[in-house]
Amino acid sequence: MSVAEIRNPEGTELLGEVELTDPGDVAGVVERAVAARPAWSALPVAERAAMLDRAADLLEPKQEALGRLLSKESGKPIGQAEFEVGGGIHFLRGNAIEGRRLVGRVLPTEGNFGTEWDLAYTRREPLGVVAAILPFNFPVELFVEKCAAALVGGNAVVVKPPVEDPLVVEQFREALIEAGVPSDAIGAVYGDAEVGAALAGAPGVDAISLTGSTAAGIAVATATAARLPFLHLELGGNNACLVLDDADLDLVAGEILRGRVLMNGQACSASKRVIVDRSIHDELAARMSGIVAAQKVGPAPESETTIGPLIHQGAAEKVAAQVANARNQGAEVAAGSGEAEGAYFAPTLLAGVPHSADVAIDDEIFGPVFNLIPVDGQEQAIEVANSSSFGLMGSVFSADPQRALAVAEVLESGGVVINGTDNYRPPVIPFGGVKLSGRGVEGIGYTLEEMTREKPIIFRRFREPRG
Repeated sequence: MSVAEIRNPEGTELLGEVELTDPGDVAGVVERAVAARPAWSALPVAERAAMLDRAADLLEPKQEALGRLLSKESGKPIGQAEFEVGGGIHFLRGNAIEGRRLVGRVLPTEGNFGTEWDLAYTRREPLGVVAAILPFNFPVELFVEKCAAALVGGNAVVVKPPVEDPLVVEQFREALIEAGVPSDAIGAVYGDAEVGAALAGAPGVDAISLTGSTAAGIAVATATAARLPFLHLELGGNNACLVLDDADLDLVAGEILRGRVLMNGQACSASKRVIVDRSIHDELAARMSGIVAAQKVGPAPESETTIGPLIHQGAAEKVAAQVANARNQGAEVAAGSGEAEGAYFAPTLLAGVPHSADVAIDDEIFGPVFNLIPVDGQEQAIEVANSSSFGLMGSVFSADPQRALAVAEVLESGGVVINGTDNYRPPVIPFGGVKLSGRGVEGIGYTLEEMTREKPIIFRRFREPRG
């Protein structure tokens, strides 16, 4: 048996252990999920939903302690960690509600010659066994987003938590089991990419829901192409934030900060490319320099910390290398050092980033780096924004709502926010990308629809002709 020690990103505190799964044992976990699925699917949805509610009740008294543990294992500032745990509990209850009202449709056969006396309706059915592969940056939120929706929809689940910060996720999984979900219907495997590949490729997996890098999504799609499982992919992003020449720069500066530093800049949907009209570039750079200097970098559990450590030292060193590359390609380090210190990377502002620089196109920086890309006018802003292979979210800042809307409608992204950060993901909206940012959407109710299929059932000549 191989065990992984789970430490804080600085490596100074042992927080717990998980037993690593041998890649050769993954198929057995999936086999047990396949065997458990029929009985689980046969339960009335009201019973499945009630188990989600009971799990939320079990977790709620532990919310503060779980938030502190998540902060320690992930490096997420304490307020954000507590919010994520609370959101996970809320998502359990939200998916229970959505499960109870999961319905099909009566189809309009009367309007078609030859089927006018038929009765046709649809019902939502589970996909089967869902492999849920989680990232390190929002592990609790995405565990519930994927797994609660899949479970209440009648699927069995095998989850692969992130090996960097699995401890709170495991407590959520244990709460579901204590609440009545069979352990084989919510199985788990632990390990690196080899374990993830074994899970995605295991016979019996009917659907794969993965949040991670675009490279990981492509690898899963390639490896499983012969079996054609359903793929639900939320992948990388290099979001474009367009600042037009009439934008309110006080609003812009505050929203860019909020959208960039969530989880210490390690968010797929962070505001990574700030495409700003050249006439206001220097003024925005001056404001952002002050904001960058005001950030408090320190240990995640300390209440005054606004930016904690990255997930590990290697992540911080990668961000430093990306900043150095951008500098070599013509960007100016206008604030911050651009250097890593262990797992820490202090916020850094890059100004005057050329359109041809890697970070202006597809080099996604997973850390607190602000990239200001000057452009000459609205059309060039749109051109630079759409030059990326990614298309997760975007934003437009302008005092003219009609102008902002015109720009929003031509941005190649899964969604657009006007006069607010594009790092916007309340559970009531469908969240998902286009291009290399993925396929499918997530959100309360939306994920449940993705994790079930609509099956038509038809009674031929069921209704008797009148007259």
